[in-house]
Amino acid sequence: MIHFVVPDAHTGMMREYLELWGKDVADRLRIVRSESLPAAARVGAGTYVLAALDQHSPAMAAYIEAFHSALSGRTDVHFLNHPTQTLQRFDLLRELHARGQNVFRAVRIDDDLRRLTYPVFVRNELTHDGPLSPLVRSPAEVEAAVGRLIVQGNAPRDLMVVEFCDTADDDGYYRKYGAFVVGDHIIPRSLSYSREWMLKFQGSEFSARMAQEEQDYVLQNPHEDELRQLFAAARVGYGRVDYAMKDGRVQVWEINLNPTIGRGLRASTGKIPPDIAAIRVPTKEHFYGRFRDAWESVNVDLPADPTIALRIDPRLSRAALDGPTTGRWLSHLRRVLRPVKPIIEPVVRRALPMLGRAAMRRRRR
Repeated sequence: MIHFVVPDAHTGMMREYLELWGKDVADRLRIVRSESLPAAARVGAGTYVLAALDQHSPAMAAYIEAFHSALSGRTDVHFLNHPTQTLQRFDLLRELHARGQNVFRAVRIDDDLRRLTYPVFVRNELTHDGPLSPLVRSPAEVEAAVGRLIVQGNAPRDLMVVEFCDTADDDGYYRKYGAFVVGDHIIPRSLSYSREWMLKFQGSEFSARMAQEEQDYVLQNPHEDELRQLFAAARVGYGRVDYAMKDGRVQVWEINLNPTIGRGLRASTGKIPPDIAAIRVPTKEHFYGRFRDAWESVNVDLPADPTIALRIDPRLSRAALDGPTTGRWLSHLRRVLRPVKPIIEPVVRRALPMLGRAAMRRRRR
């Protein structure tokens, strides 16, 4: 049995997979809401996938760490991902640059921005929506961008500044590769391509040539050895790495610990022409076949007694069950201020650099 542990708000990625492509493993892979664990007295044996570790509140993160400690070392329990040793986005980027893997740097907003190579962009460590700013070309522009993001509700502690790494080819195309790890399996998923530096699948310029290049990537797995070393260094047993190639070297943007797997039962956008979609059919089938096989390989047969008594400090359980309140207060504040937004917005805009500098000074202290 495989237990996919994920916050309730983030179950959709795995649920979509199980609805369509993952039906063959649906009876052996169950989604477990992390919020349900603190109230459990007994849990099942099997493989536990600790997904979306970056989406837990501090109290829930402390509980998941205790949960891992309580079950580690048992022969009937296996974990993919580690609650404290799996590198999350900022620590991953810092480690890869220190190792000489990534040529670009990522820093906190309270770091010395004068040391960076410009242009740079600002993004949130905990979200997966890509950059939150355009490319900016000076510390002063970073301060203004940070001020704007704080007004929009981003916590200063979650913001980081990333150097732009130009990976465009001679024709001006950027490529973003995506590959999964499940246990010991490295499984290429997709290739996105565009003349825009910020790449999402929806923005790809679909052509027969690029669809064939994607198929070659998925079927041939050309970066397998380097990706295997990367996932091992990051202590990631389940997730998807998004990366590009520069001068023959992998440049990592992030490892998503609860990635989108596929479209599930949602309707097609219809954007891809039929002849190009036909090229992508065997590409998708190959990925989903290997993905299914990978889950079969990490499945653990249940023992005669499939349940385990769970002994965790009740104070950790209570704190995790109480949940955070900060997000609710921020949502309420935004609703209250919405009617006066047109009045205060011009004033706030002029104050953005000052707000950014103030936030950076507080972070330094």
